Amino acid sequence: MTGLDVLLDEAGRRPGTATCAALLSVLVGVGTLIGGVLAGVVLSEPVGTGWFALLAWSVVVTQVVAAVLSIAGGVRLAVGGGRGALVTGAALELLVCGGYLLHALTVMAPDVGEPPSAAVVFVAVPVAVAATAASALVLALRPMTGEYLLFSPRVPS
Repeated sequence: MTGLDVLLDEAGRRPGTATCAALLSVLVGVGTLIGGVLAGVVLSEPVGTGWFALLAWSVVVTQVVAAVLSIAGGVRLAVGGGRGALVTGAALELLVCGGYLLHALTVMAPDVGEPPSAAVVFVAVPVAVAATAASALVLALRPMTGEYLLFSPRVPS
C-alpha cells in the first residue's frame, strides 16, 4: 500500500484511494444534485428561445443523472461493489462542467450588463467541481483500488 492508502485505512480493509474516491464522488454528487434542483427551479420559468431552453434542460437533466450516478458509485465503491457508476458519473460531471464553463465564458463574460464577480463565480464553480470529479475518477482508477475491488467480497447488484 502507498502512504495515502495506509494513512486512510488503519484497519487494512479498504485502501485510502478507494475511500477518497468514494467520498469525493459522494461530495460532488450531493453538491451537483442540489445545483441541478436549483437550476431546474430557475428553468421552470420561461427562458429564451426554444433551442436554448432545450439545451438548458438537457444540461440540467444530465447534471441530475451525473449526480445520482456519482452518489451511487461512491457508495458502491466504498462497500466494494464496483466503480462503473462512479466512472460514468464522473465523466458526465466533467461534461456538465464543460457546458457550464462554456456558457460562462461565451455568454456571461462578454455581457457588459453582468457584474464581473458573477462571471468569476460561474467560472470558478465548474472548475472546482470538475477538479473534484477528476480527482475522484483518477483515484478510482488507481491499481490499488482495482485490487481492492478484485479481492473484496462480492456485493450483490
